[in-house]
Amino acid sequence: MKIDPALSPEQVAALSREILLCQRLLRKLWADDSRRDVFARRRSCYRILYAIPLGVSVPIDWEPAPHPQTSR
Repeated sequence: MKIDPALSPEQVAALSREILLCQRLLRKLWADDSRRDVFARRRSCYRILYAIPLGVSVPIDWEPAPHPQTSR
């Protein structure tokens, strides 16, 4: 998949930072509702970054980072 050419380099960098932040949060958050919110935010960032319409299913690994309690 290619990054949306309509995005500026600053926008691409901001979205990439946000995705990484979401990844770090998913490794630390325990509450399922908080994890679900961060997961949705990360998914939205991916959709914006790659210009993926909402109705299209995409072969991206949407799985969040392992839960902190089960990753050890």
